[in-house]
Amino acid sequence: MFRVPSQHVSSQLVMYLLTFFLLVFTSAFLYVYWFFKKSHKYFDQHGIPYLKPHWFFGNMKDVVLMRKNIMEGFQEIYKKFEPHDFAGYYMLHKPTIMIRDPELIKQVLVKDFTYFHDRGMTISKEVEPLADHLATLSGDEWKNLRIKLTSAFSSGKMKMMFPLVKKCAEDIKPTLTKFYQDAEAFDAKDLLARFTTDVIGSCAFGIDTHSLQDPDSEFRAMGKVIFQPRLRANIRLFFPNIPVFMIKLLGLELFPPQINDYFTNIVKDMVKQREENNITRGDFLDLLIAMKNHKKIERLKEQDDGDLEKFMSQIGDKYVKNDVEMTIEVMAAHCFLFFVGGFEGASNTIMFLLYELAENPEIQNKLRNEILTALDDNNDEFTYEMMRKLPYLEMVISETLRKYPLAPILLRKCSENYKIPNSEIIIEKGLSIMIPTLGLNYDTKYFEKPNEFYPEHFSAERKLERHHFAYLPFGEGPRVCIAERFARMQVIVGVIYLLKDFHFDLSPKTKKPLKLIPSTGGLKVEGGIWLKCRPI
Repeated sequence: MFRVPSQHVSSQLVMYLLTFFLLVFTSAFLYVYWFFKKSHKYFDQHGIPYLKPHWFFGNMKDVVLMRKNIMEGFQEIYKKFEPHDFAGYYMLHKPTIMIRDPELIKQVLVKDFTYFHDRGMTISKEVEPLADHLATLSGDEWKNLRIKLTSAFSSGKMKMMFPLVKKCAEDIKPTLTKFYQDAEAFDAKDLLARFTTDVIGSCAFGIDTHSLQDPDSEFRAMGKVIFQPRLRANIRLFFPNIPVFMIKLLGLELFPPQINDYFTNIVKDMVKQREENNITRGDFLDLLIAMKNHKKIERLKEQDDGDLEKFMSQIGDKYVKNDVEMTIEVMAAHCFLFFVGGFEGASNTIMFLLYELAENPEIQNKLRNEILTALDDNNDEFTYEMMRKLPYLEMVISETLRKYPLAPILLRKCSENYKIPNSEIIIEKGLSIMIPTLGLNYDTKYFEKPNEFYPEHFSAERKLERHHFAYLPFGEGPRVCIAERFARMQVIVGVIYLLKDFHFDLSPKTKKPLKLIPSTGGLKVEGGIWLKCRPI
């Protein structure tokens, strides 16, 4: 009987398998190519000006390949769209409309907010419960919770938290004194991250973290984990609408699992301790506990600063059923949001502010003189009310937020077909809208010296001349950053405690010009910003 050699069978099997996998790969590639090319016809079909995309990367090739920071990528797109009020670009295969005109931005964020009330970020509550907060919620769930939390960030509540922030800032002087005595340059980001960690730990979680005194504290270590660059988190930036089942299947959670357990347990333990011992501190956690104990709160009677009244008028609802239950999980998510927003944003803002002051000593001296004069007029006592009597400091902070914005873009998702005013263009339901805050900040139409650090951009006269929606450091409309007052207070207190006692110079360790790290979506500087300080 004739037998086929086993070696011949094996080689044939290998060839069949190779051919099969080659066909599968080729078919998959051709399908992806066809799908992306089809997607890239969207703006042609709808008569919207756009940039010609790469067949796969869309208009973000250098960003996806980490050749450029995402901020640089969006800035280039903004410039290429001149002089259009709006135009289209592709994030890989996904069409997105960039709105460049401040008046049209006002329509999207405020006047026609009902069409653009969601940010379009998909989350999985099961695998990333800490992401289940105001920044990602949508629809009635977002409205109801926003109503509950509005009064938590009123001027009155900020005044309650002010002593806690001041107490954290008092550790700045001994820390900097040691750097001076040791003749050491210091990493500005590390120092200020430790300060903001202490502030958020105290005001949001009710714990004293002492990160300025102990750089290796557990709370500080967990903060570092949160902001470490992660491929999975970057994928979510490019695919904000990725289905929940894909998040679970591919493990694309925004934060590592241990982060959820750590912060949830802190909140659980602190709530238990306060309720059992009747402890109050006047912080954010106190306010959440009060809401928790009322379970279902009808429309809040307190309308500090008119915030709630303004919000209700903007969303167009006379009444929204406010039945969100303040569970431990909801409390943990919002304490965590407080941490993420307050930690990174405030530390970056103060870091870049100090960098610019070190580069511009005349501005540093002018600002310090304003601070010292205000303290002298107030018997050397720094009070909450004094923060409103520092106009030049406000100008310097605003200019810092212009050059180094907290968010380079604002994203919105169209909830129903919308006709752009004074045009025949229809923005279809489901399409993403991008507002280029960074691009506006560097546009000479709104800022005469965009590449310079020029606080006079925010003089009273220039602010009146400029369209209000050309500068959006915290967003605008009903989805404006709810914690803007706290963020500003944190920065003001930090800057005052830094400048009243020390002068800052740039260390040779700082690489100039500053270059942002391409692999991150934020303001991370290659080599860091290193400063030297000396007592005044």
